[in-house]
Amino acid sequence: MPQAGRPQGFSRRHRFAARGSFGPVLAGSRKVRGALAVVHTAAGTPGRSRLGIALTRRLIPSAVERNHVRRIVREVFRRHAVKRAGVDCVVAMRATLPADDGAQLACELGALFDRVCARAAS
Repeated sequence: MPQAGRPQGFSRRHRFAARGSFGPVLAGSRKVRGALAVVHTAAGTPGRSRLGIALTRRLIPSAVERNHVRRIVREVFRRHAVKRAGVDCVVAMRATLPADDGAQLACELGALFDRVCARAAS
Protein backbone atom coordinates (compact mmCIF):
# COMPACT_ATOMS: atom_id res chain seq x y z
CA MET A 1 0.00 0.00 0.00
CA PRO A 2 1.34 3.48 -0.77
CA GLN A 3 2.65 5.67 2.02
CA ALA A 4 -0.37 7.99 1.83
CA GLY A 5 -2.73 5.19 2.81
CA ARG A 6 -6.44 5.10 2.27
CA PRO A 7 -8.06 8.55 2.47
CA GLN A 8 -10.74 7.32 4.89
CA GLY A 9 -8.62 4.77 6.73
CA PHE A 10 -7.65 4.80 10.39
CA SER A 11 -3.98 3.84 10.35
CA ARG A 12 -1.57 3.67 13.28
CA ARG A 13 -0.32 7.19 12.63
CA HIS A 14 -3.80 8.47 13.55
CA ARG A 15 -3.77 6.77 16.96
CA PHE A 16 -1.87 7.35 20.17
CA ALA A 17 1.04 4.89 20.43
CA ALA A 18 0.71 3.56 23.97
CA ARG A 19 -2.02 3.15 26.53
CA GLY A 20 -2.48 6.36 28.51
CA SER A 21 -0.23 8.36 26.19
CA PHE A 22 -2.96 10.94 25.69
CA GLY A 23 -2.72 12.05 29.34
CA PRO A 24 -1.10 15.41 28.43
CA VAL A 25 -3.99 16.17 26.06
CA LEU A 26 -6.51 15.45 28.83
CA ALA A 27 -4.54 17.61 31.26
CA GLY A 28 -4.56 20.57 28.85
CA SER A 29 -7.11 23.33 29.01
CA ARG A 30 -8.37 23.30 25.39
CA LYS A 31 -11.76 21.60 25.25
CA VAL A 32 -14.81 21.67 23.03
CA ARG A 33 -17.94 20.62 24.91
CA GLY A 34 -21.22 19.17 23.72
CA ALA A 35 -24.21 17.68 25.50
CA LEU A 36 -23.00 14.08 25.21
CA ALA A 37 -19.25 14.38 24.69
CA VAL A 38 -16.24 16.61 25.19
CA VAL A 39 -13.25 16.77 22.84
CA HIS A 40 -9.91 17.64 24.46
CA THR A 41 -7.41 19.06 21.96
CA ALA A 42 -3.71 19.87 21.70
CA ALA A 43 -1.41 20.85 18.86
CA GLY A 44 -0.13 17.86 16.95
CA THR A 45 1.91 16.95 13.89
CA PRO A 46 1.01 19.19 10.91
CA GLY A 47 -1.23 17.42 8.43
CA ARG A 48 -1.88 14.43 10.68
CA SER A 49 -4.24 14.30 13.64
CA ARG A 50 -4.38 11.61 16.31
CA LEU A 51 -7.48 10.32 18.08
CA GLY A 52 -7.86 8.97 21.59
CA ILE A 53 -11.06 7.70 23.17
CA ALA A 54 -11.51 7.83 26.95
CA LEU A 55 -14.61 5.96 28.14
CA THR A 56 -15.41 5.02 31.71
CA ARG A 57 -17.44 2.15 33.10
CA ARG A 58 -19.19 4.62 35.36
CA LEU A 59 -20.96 6.28 32.41
CA ILE A 60 -21.17 3.26 30.11
CA PRO A 61 -21.18 0.09 32.21
CA SER A 62 -21.69 -2.36 29.35
CA ALA A 63 -18.59 -3.36 27.36
CA VAL A 64 -20.78 -3.85 24.30
CA GLU A 65 -22.03 -0.26 24.53
CA ARG A 66 -18.50 1.09 25.11
CA ASN A 67 -17.30 -0.69 21.97
CA HIS A 68 -20.30 0.67 20.05
CA VAL A 69 -19.41 4.23 21.12
CA ARG A 70 -15.76 3.65 20.10
CA ARG A 71 -16.86 2.50 16.65
CA ILE A 72 -19.04 5.59 16.22
CA VAL A 73 -16.24 7.95 17.31
CA ARG A 74 -13.67 6.32 15.00
CA GLU A 75 -16.08 6.37 12.06
CA VAL A 76 -16.86 10.07 12.48
CA PHE A 77 -13.14 10.88 12.85
CA ARG A 78 -12.05 8.91 9.80
CA ARG A 79 -14.59 10.67 7.56
CA HIS A 80 -14.07 14.19 8.92
CA ALA A 81 -11.60 16.89 7.83
CA VAL A 82 -10.22 17.05 11.39
CA LYS A 83 -8.20 13.95 10.45
CA ARG A 84 -5.89 16.19 8.38
CA ALA A 85 -5.94 19.26 10.66
CA GLY A 86 -2.85 18.39 12.70
CA VAL A 87 -4.63 18.28 16.05
CA ASP A 88 -4.45 15.66 18.78
CA CYS A 89 -8.00 14.89 19.95
CA VAL A 90 -9.26 12.86 22.89
CA VAL A 91 -13.00 12.21 23.05
CA ALA A 92 -14.61 11.60 26.45
CA MET A 93 -18.29 11.12 27.21
CA ARG A 94 -20.12 13.58 29.45
CA ALA A 95 -23.40 11.70 29.72
CA THR A 96 -24.75 8.26 29.01
CA LEU A 97 -25.76 7.58 25.45
CA PRO A 98 -29.52 7.13 25.06
CA ALA A 99 -30.43 3.58 24.02
CA ASP A 100 -29.75 2.90 20.34
CA ASP A 101 -29.09 6.56 19.54
CA GLY A 102 -25.73 6.46 17.81
CA ALA A 103 -26.91 8.94 15.18
CA GLN A 104 -27.28 11.68 17.80
CA LEU A 105 -23.72 11.07 19.02
CA ALA A 106 -22.36 11.01 15.46
CA CYS A 107 -24.08 14.30 14.65
CA GLU A 108 -22.76 15.95 17.81
CA LEU A 109 -19.22 14.68 17.23
CA GLY A 110 -19.29 16.03 13.68
CA ALA A 111 -20.24 19.46 15.02
CA LEU A 112 -17.54 19.28 17.72
CA PHE A 113 -14.90 18.29 15.16
CA ASP A 114 -16.05 21.23 12.98
CA ARG A 115 -15.35 23.55 15.91
CA VAL A 116 -11.93 21.92 16.45
CA CYS A 117 -11.07 22.47 12.78
CA ALA A 118 -12.14 26.11 12.99
CA ARG A 119 -9.89 26.62 16.03
CA ALA A 120 -6.95 24.91 14.32
CA ALA A 121 -7.31 27.07 11.21
CA SER A 122 -7.22 30.32 13.16
